[in-house]
Amino acid sequence: MVPFREHFGLIFLDLRLYLRAMRMFLIRHGAVNPARHGSFYGGTEVDLSPQGRIEAKNAALQLLGIPLGAIYASPLSRAQFGANQVLQGRSGMKIRTLEGLREIARGRWVGRTPEEVDSQFPEDRKFHRLDPWNWRAHEGESLGDLRVRVLQCQKDMIQAHPGDGAIAVVSHMFPTRAIVADALGLDLPAWDELEIPTGSVSCVDYDSVGKAKVVFMGRA
Repeated sequence: MVPFREHFGLIFLDLRLYLRAMRMFLIRHGAVNPARHGSFYGGTEVDLSPQGRIEAKNAALQLLGIPLGAIYASPLSRAQFGANQVLQGRSGMKIRTLEGLREIARGRWVGRTPEEVDSQFPEDRKFHRLDPWNWRAHEGESLGDLRVRVLQCQKDMIQAHPGDGAIAVVSHMFPTRAIVADALGLDLPAWDELEIPTGSVSCVDYDSVGKAKVVFMGRA
């Protein structure tokens, strides 16, 4: 006969496994090599640096041996490279590309450094900080815009994989921050507090009613 304490522990373990409907691994691509050091590039194409390729491979190693129900990625090549590292050795799987996981659009800031933006468009970054939800006068996206599209992707991915155990999502700093911040209940001004290094992995669990719990964040 199973002792009561052990029996209760088994029931509790089974309940926890039942309540955890899905685990989402969030991977940020490796370091990049923009045309101009320190310039904004946002949702445009930039190459991974040699170090960034190593970071992407190391991030994929963190998921080695973990069964995955799907691998999602931003359409940008730096995220696609990272997704392909996760894909290696997983026969029968393919990368599912979602436009909504693309990095934030920086508009007229692209190719310019913060100092150049401040010089040429003196009010831009000030108003961006004052109204992150709605300010998009730089002809790019507001953080609120990005949050809406990324969390729609999050919802779609959760609904597409009930009971699949785990999925991997390879994207960028701001999409990763959007999902982690949502799980933590953080508003946009607090996003800067979330450290998501290049080549890092974060992990969020979702229960059967969609409640989220951050297991770890920014593990490189």
